[in-house]
Amino acid sequence: RRIEERGGKIAIGAMATHAEILASPLLGTRAPIFPAAAHHIGDTQVRNFGTIGGSLVHSDPGADWPAVVLASDAEMEVASVGKRRTIPASEFFVDLLQTALQPGELLIAIHVTPTANTVAYVKTEQKASGFALCGVAALIDKSAKRVRVAVTGVAASAYRAGAVEQALEGRDLTTEAIDDAARAAAEGADPLGDIHASPEFRAHLARVNVARALKGAAQLT
Repeated sequence: RRIEERGGKIAIGAMATHAEILASPLLGTRAPIFPAAAHHIGDTQVRNFGTIGGSLVHSDPGADWPAVVLASDAEMEVASVGKRRTIPASEFFVDLLQTALQPGELLIAIHVTPTANTVAYVKTEQKASGFALCGVAALIDKSAKRVRVAVTGVAASAYRAGAVEQALEGRDLTTEAIDDAARAAAEGADPLGDIHASPEFRAHLARVNVARALKGAAQLT
C-alpha cells in the first residue's frame, strides 16, 4: 500500500486505495494526474475501500486508472513465484476485462516517472455506477510542447489518442489548435455501444472531453 519515491521513480503499491492516492502529498506534487483522477472515482466508500491494483487488473472498460497509467507511460511491476517482471502500461490492457497478466502473476506496484507536467482529468460518468462513459487523462509538457492523452470508457480498453498527440506536437496550445486536434480523439478506436451510450455518442464524448482536458491542462479554461 506504500506510495514512495524509489530509484528516481514513484512506486504506487497495488493495494493503495483511491483515497490514499487522492491524499498523497508526493503524488500531488510529483505525479498530480493520479490524485486528479482519484477525485472522480466512485464515492467516499468506494475510494476508501477500492484499490488501484484491483481496478487495473479488472480492466473494466469504464475504469479511470487505465487512462491515467497510459498517459503517464507507467510501468506495471508483476510477480509470481520466484519471478518478477515489468510490463509497460501500453502493453498491459489487452481487451475487454483482459490484461497481459499470466496465470499465477499478481500486480504489485505501478511505477511512474515524476514530472512537472500540467495535468487534467475530465470525465463524463454513468450516474448510477460512476464508471466513465468517457474519461480523458491529459498531461502537457509545456517546455517541450508535447502532450500525452489517454481515453477510457469509449472502447473495449483504454487507449492513447495518438492522432491527437501527433497533431499537437511542437505546436502552441491555443484553443483553436486543441479543438482541431481533438477531432481525431476517437481515431483508430472501436467505440462500444450499450444501453448507456451509442458508439456515436461515445466517439462524440471522446472529442469533447479530449478538448476539455487539454484546455484544462493548458490552463486555457
